[in-house]
Amino acid sequence: MTDIHIDAHPSTRMIGSISEQDVIAFIDERPIKPASVILDLLRTYAERGTSVANIMATGAMFSFSDNRMRVGLSRLVAKQTIENFRRGFYRLSKATDPFNAFIDQWKLGEARIVPWEHRWLLVHRSGHMAPPKIAKGDWALTNHGFREINKGCWIRPDNIALKPDELEKQLHHLGLENDAMLASAAKLNLQWQHHWLGQIAPEKLTKRYHLMSTRLALSLVELPKLSRAAGMKSSFQLGSQAIELLATDPLLPAELLDTIPRAALWQLLHNYDRVGRQLWASANDGVGLSEAKVI
Repeated sequence: MTDIHIDAHPSTRMIGSISEQDVIAFIDERPIKPASVILDLLRTYAERGTSVANIMATGAMFSFSDNRMRVGLSRLVAKQTIENFRRGFYRLSKATDPFNAFIDQWKLGEARIVPWEHRWLLVHRSGHMAPPKIAKGDWALTNHGFREINKGCWIRPDNIALKPDELEKQLHHLGLENDAMLASAAKLNLQWQHHWLGQIAPEKLTKRYHLMSTRLALSLVELPKLSRAAGMKSSFQLGSQAIELLATDPLLPAELLDTIPRAALWQLLHNYDRVGRQLWASANDGVGLSEAKVI
């Protein structure tokens, strides 16, 4: 049985066809909402949480009124995503711990994968679930690089560094139903391999790596020229988007994609994260922002 293989030609140069319009469109891809600002901010504080004054001040940076931010807080509390653990202070709830741990894995970079032996991971789902549960399972699988190739059958290359039982536990914690079955080290028909690869679209992934790297590099040059408030807003927004990109990356093996642009983006984001943290930590305007940091 043969395996799919894409020739990878390592290169450290940027894609020459990237235009300013491409970069701008890429930045504006994810709309900013009060809830996302609140969650991104609270992730920086972990268990200690932060004050409602700090949350309101951060929301104001993105032109959100106190009313909209309070509505966002109320909705997140109602969904048990965050908790009002003491008067005037909020933090992420225990229910969100698996999600935060998953997001934080971006810091591991290429250590999240191992050499690929042309085997595949398979997840089989029964399909007898309520729509909300299905959606949670879809999210968990999709953000681990799985795609559905047949009714109830999801696959991805078996190159994840986590042991199968550890991966299965992580998927369940993130919402995959308990009766779903995970199989490892499987050989697949070439047809199904190509079906999966068509959904992943490696060329689009590579372009996203280059676009984000370009934007981070430009921002590192721009940040010293901005006012403190503008710099905090810019680093908060862009840093969050870059982390989301790497945290939910399908982590393709080198046989299917040139991994150098992904590794380069990871190194650049580490530097950007450090600069952003310093920028937020240096703020001291009397409203609690002195504690804030980019994720």
